[in-house]
Amino acid sequence: MSHIRKIIERSGLPSPENIVAGIIDRNIYGFYKDRLKHYGVELYEIGEALEKKRDALKKLLRENGLEDKIVIDKETVGFYIHVKPYSTPPIPIYACFILGREGIVQKIVNIIDIGRGSNVIIVKGCASIVPEGAHKAITLLRAGDHSRITNIMIHNWAPYITVSSKTYAYIGKGVEYNGYYVKVSPVKAIGLGSEYYVGENSRIEYHEATLAHRNTRVASNTRIVLRGRGSGGYITSRGVVNRGYMDVNPLIRAEAEDVKGHIECNGLILENGIYKTHPSLETTVENAYLTHEASIGKISGEQLFYLQTRGLDEEYAIRLIVLGFLTSAIKGLPDSMKKYMDNTMKYFIVKDRRFL
Repeated sequence: MSHIRKIIERSGLPSPENIVAGIIDRNIYGFYKDRLKHYGVELYEIGEALEKKRDALKKLLRENGLEDKIVIDKETVGFYIHVKPYSTPPIPIYACFILGREGIVQKIVNIIDIGRGSNVIIVKGCASIVPEGAHKAITLLRAGDHSRITNIMIHNWAPYITVSSKTYAYIGKGVEYNGYYVKVSPVKAIGLGSEYYVGENSRIEYHEATLAHRNTRVASNTRIVLRGRGSGGYITSRGVVNRGYMDVNPLIRAEAEDVKGHIECNGLILENGIYKTHPSLETTVENAYLTHEASIGKISGEQLFYLQTRGLDEEYAIRLIVLGFLTSAIKGLPDSMKKYMDNTMKYFIVKDRRFL
């Protein structure tokens, strides 16, 4: 097992010692998943789940109209995670997905079913230790009524990796959901798509911090549909483009009365990058309050000058400004996660020579 640990450490994912289970290429490795059973969490490899939990999986796909969109075949790997009602595991459910050989197309399906009244932290770390490859992932998440969920996704790719990630999330009544996405390492192209369908009196927040390096193309599409009365949806996106390309398309749609939503998109341009954003608001009802704001700018000369007067060289000052800009999007993390998220972003922005 020590060689697997070394691969995970090479991937640059934070806290490799806390990973519950992992997939390297198409091979499955379990670490602490048996420990989770004591806290009401069942974790199966997706193929094993088809054998042991077929009825539960089929029911989830059928109820959410995803039978044609989520296909599990012999090339598919991933996890089925079931959190029993009123469970509060004391450790994060942390799974990693690593590309370890060139020429691999990693096809991932994850299905996460969180029971009523549960309180969980879910972490997905996706990374590569080779320069080329492809990663295609699709996730179905169902949040039971009155549950509390923190869902974190960290991407650490390489310059010639192509990535596609799609999430379908169905949020019950009275749920508090906080989602976080961080990508601050190079990648060739990445497409992110998320759809959240939000129930009565539930609140969802989605926070995104992304850095697009030279020759990187990033497309992000986040869609929140407020279906339940009194629900709320909030999107915060920060993007830094350093000679790359980024297109951010968030949307909030109101389909019920007494709902609130807000979108905030901010782009920072370095050296001829391209940043586009199209925040959208829709409503089918009269009593909805939806707002958005967006900005695109460059590093302030006053900020740069101030840091240089404090003895910092220009490059290091730029790195610190970018770090502060991106970390401002990552709000409300639990203390157990905040430290390692901060360390990850500091490493890739302040120390990694590929940034500038």
